[in-house]
Amino acid sequence: MLDLLKLFTQVVEEQSFTSTARHLGVSQPAVSNQMRALEDKLGVKLLLRRGKALVLTAEGEIVLRQARRILDDWDELMEQIGTANPEFAGLVRLGASQIPGEYLLPALLADFQHEFAKVQLKLVVGDSLEMANKVAEREVDFAVVGSTFDSEKLASEFWQWDELMLVLPERHPLAGQREIRLSDLLPYPMIVREEGSGHRRALEETLAGLGLSLPDFRISLEAGSIEAIKNSVRAALGYSFISRSALGVAPEGVRVCRLQDVNIRRGFYLVTRRNKSLPVSSQACYTRIRDYSKQNAVRIKD
Repeated sequence: MLDLLKLFTQVVEEQSFTSTARHLGVSQPAVSNQMRALEDKLGVKLLLRRGKALVLTAEGEIVLRQARRILDDWDELMEQIGTANPEFAGLVRLGASQIPGEYLLPALLADFQHEFAKVQLKLVVGDSLEMANKVAEREVDFAVVGSTFDSEKLASEFWQWDELMLVLPERHPLAGQREIRLSDLLPYPMIVREEGSGHRRALEETLAGLGLSLPDFRISLEAGSIEAIKNSVRAALGYSFISRSALGVAPEGVRVCRLQDVNIRRGFYLVTRRNKSLPVSSQACYTRIRDYSKQNAVRIKD
């Protein structure tokens, strides 16, 4: 039964019988037959096909949620009794908010997979709150996000610091100043990230410490990605704040400026389910990411 549950979760992850069969080294009909066998055992329909997509039924949602719990508990049992397979293999599912997912993790994951070629990686990128929820619901093994999420279900471990840099359109009236006071920005249009992002939360927390809030500013646009912010600043829709990690060389048409006496920073955190062990391969990936930061990250001074 465990093998059938593993197959079911992989089909859901892959969204394809053919892709699942290819990864398992079996035929597509064999995967289809095993899925039918699971549905027969449970007496319910788990998946429906809509065009090229596979859609979970209501019963399928329940079975998927419970299957992930069962498989996690089984992995933990195997580790505790010392019989877990010592060879790193299988699927590592990790979530990330936009900055870690698009700018910081890809090179680390490439190094990890180069060393452990039998490990398959799945990286899901979204806002910090969405990724924390995916950890809690066992949709990913762990996540790297821009906010802490410590609760009954979740635990956070600090990873590294990030700094938000002020960026203005090249022809902005303030672009020629060496340093800009926060109060100088109030009359001008501002671009912000969407609610739920660690980026926005860091900005809001910094403003709150100064007795300000976003409604005090002229919000011209709420954007869902860093690239959208860069392009919007370049198009002179307003100024914004962009992660140092994502900025790199300032894009053409954008001026990076310093804020006077204000440092907007936030941490990145590794988020896991509280008091739950990770599968062996996922733990190895988690450890590699965590240790890289300790060895190589440049800390932003207070």
